[in-house]
Amino acid sequence: MSFLSYSQNRTLTGTVTSGDDGFTLPGVTVLIKGTVSGTITDVDGKYRLPGVSSTSVIVFSFLGYSPQEILAGNREFIDVVLKSSIKKLDEFVVTALGVKRQKREIGYSTEGMNTEDIARSGSPNVINAIIGRSAGVMVSQNDGVEGGTSRITIRGNNNLTGNNQPLIVIDNIPMENAPGFENIGRGVDWGNGISDINAQDIDTYTVLKGGAASALYGARGANGVILITTKRGKKQAGIGVTYNFEHKITNPYRYRNVQNKYGAGGPISFSEPTFPVDGTGTLLYPGIYGNEQLIINQQGETSSTSQEFGYYGASVSWGPEMKGQMVKWWDGKMRDYSPQPDNLKEPYQDGYTQTHNIDITGGTEKGTLRISLTRLDNKPIIDNSNFNRTTVNMGATLNISEKLTADVSMTYVQFERLNSPVLGEDWNSFAKGYLYSWPRSYKGLDKQNYQLADGSQNQLEGYPYSYVDKYLWWNYYNNNTQLNRDKFTGSLSLQFKITPWLTATGRAGRDYTVEQYESTKKPTDVIGIKGGGYSNSLSKNKNDNYEFILTAEKKKFLGSPVNIRLTAGANRWERDFHSIYGHSGTWYYPNMYTFFNYTESIFKDSLNSLLVEKVGNTAKDVVASEGILRKRNNSLYSFLDLDYKNYLFLEFTVRNDWSSTLPPGNNSYLYPSVSASFIASEAFHIQNILPWLNFVKIRGGVAQTATDTDPYKTHFYYKTDAFGGEQVSYFP
Repeated sequence: MSFLSYSQNRTLTGTVTSGDDGFTLPGVTVLIKGTVSGTITDVDGKYRLPGVSSTSVIVFSFLGYSPQEILAGNREFIDVVLKSSIKKLDEFVVTALGVKRQKREIGYSTEGMNTEDIARSGSPNVINAIIGRSAGVMVSQNDGVEGGTSRITIRGNNNLTGNNQPLIVIDNIPMENAPGFENIGRGVDWGNGISDINAQDIDTYTVLKGGAASALYGARGANGVILITTKRGKKQAGIGVTYNFEHKITNPYRYRNVQNKYGAGGPISFSEPTFPVDGTGTLLYPGIYGNEQLIINQQGETSSTSQEFGYYGASVSWGPEMKGQMVKWWDGKMRDYSPQPDNLKEPYQDGYTQTHNIDITGGTEKGTLRISLTRLDNKPIIDNSNFNRTTVNMGATLNISEKLTADVSMTYVQFERLNSPVLGEDWNSFAKGYLYSWPRSYKGLDKQNYQLADGSQNQLEGYPYSYVDKYLWWNYYNNNTQLNRDKFTGSLSLQFKITPWLTATGRAGRDYTVEQYESTKKPTDVIGIKGGGYSNSLSKNKNDNYEFILTAEKKKFLGSPVNIRLTAGANRWERDFHSIYGHSGTWYYPNMYTFFNYTESIFKDSLNSLLVEKVGNTAKDVVASEGILRKRNNSLYSFLDLDYKNYLFLEFTVRNDWSSTLPPGNNSYLYPSVSASFIASEAFHIQNILPWLNFVKIRGGVAQTATDTDPYKTHFYYKTDAFGGEQVSYFP
């Protein structure tokens, strides 16, 4: 059981040096133990780690050095000296196509993550959990509200406009990992497939970096690959049952630094700002000041506020000094004109995430089995955006005979979320409101009074702020979208040992997702008609992967000191996406959230004569829409591994893809790669000469990779419509 809390703390700085020669160490991982908060040292060995409390334990780790754990206490500076560790790189890592290899023989960059640390990190997803843990991996977190998308790139962007996300492979099944929220300006982020992976079920987690590491995955692996295998059971006496519970508290604490002396008002002159007054001499709340107010500048010339002051938005606090003066506010009530130092905190609250996990494991000589059930409930740091996730995972192995083995994995995820916050420069984003629209005298009256006692919308007459929807809080609480996502991933692998040196492997897997978005807009009037709305979309996304592999392996080939392994395989990947979307129109029936709730433009009596004419909807306005996307990639590949005396390793790979999204006759492309690893310390027995130098490895690789495109991008296609009662087609 773990309890995690995030609170306001200080920033820790320092320098990390080597205990062997005193030189600074760049690239050292610096983490707050038990969290995902971390950083790495720069080229001068210096680090800067925010969010450190007096009870934080700081972990310093670097390849070839013994890790150190230091209690931060009340210190603001900690310099660390790391001692080298004698540790050979003989551990195994999972590489392309699920092949396990010794790390010493790999000529390209791979990095395995500690899955126990990932499970304990309390991170909102398994991508955020590797922040600061892997060199060259950049993770851009979402808006701070859990359940959103985390963007990950490996060694930078490869495409200017296309997708730069790495391929996610779970139990040898490529997952559909849409980049999620991509609009840099505004939008809503509902998360993506990687968010559904349960950290408690992960057995291995490997990052393949660079073209040579991912060339065997073809176009889909051009941006790097993250390989994840889920847990299986283990041989043991009886059945093992494990229960884990985690409760994480999230406290929003970091806000913009703002002044709290001057309130609402625009720079309309170079004189000291004053309040407008009415005929009785009552001070009035300053109104909206645009960017193009005429003004006399300091040279006595006619100018504009934009020329003299630049763009200042509507949230300007260039008004009178806030001294508690009684002012008639925009809603007609008298209130004090005073600083509101905490108004930036208005929409936020403490959030929590609660996770229950139970797994059952067992195994004998015949096989192993593990079944896991996980339930996650999240209350976010903002209102009206809760989500929950239920995950069922099963992994099993079966020794059918001495030559035939089977491996099965299945995962079912049910994800439900009410709303996702509007982000960026959107008129319905409260983040934009606090940045551009609401001044330091803002008291949140529109948030407190967005709805009248009868349930109808408050029209907020006299609302003095621009660049934001004045009904933002009505929309926030009354216009809701419910996401329901059901996701199934499953794989079956059969391995048959034909001879002691020849093995055949067949795999089949499916990643199947059904998503439904149901949106309701509450009517703004008492009757329940005006402004009401309803929409519903349903999509099915099926990804199938089929693979066949032959592997021949021979030690001491032809009596030489060379070990050889040759692998050849074929792969087919298919995607089939289908979606439908429908919505209501101008409502006819009060408070009825259905597709058929719309008002026809013309009503006629039983004699077909005109009875009444009313602006409403035509059938065309409310007809449902449909989307279809299909794609297939066929592939052949092979790779050759050579091992000379266990210190010189060469790997040659080649893969050819045929993509259905490219023109026939020009849809084939080749991915070659070569990589090498040389353990110089063993080849030349360097430690006999230099006892302090225990391991030297030289590696390198070169590869050619590329990506294809999405369906329907290389040809014109038609859309259909109606005009003058006839069907027409046109280019998009």
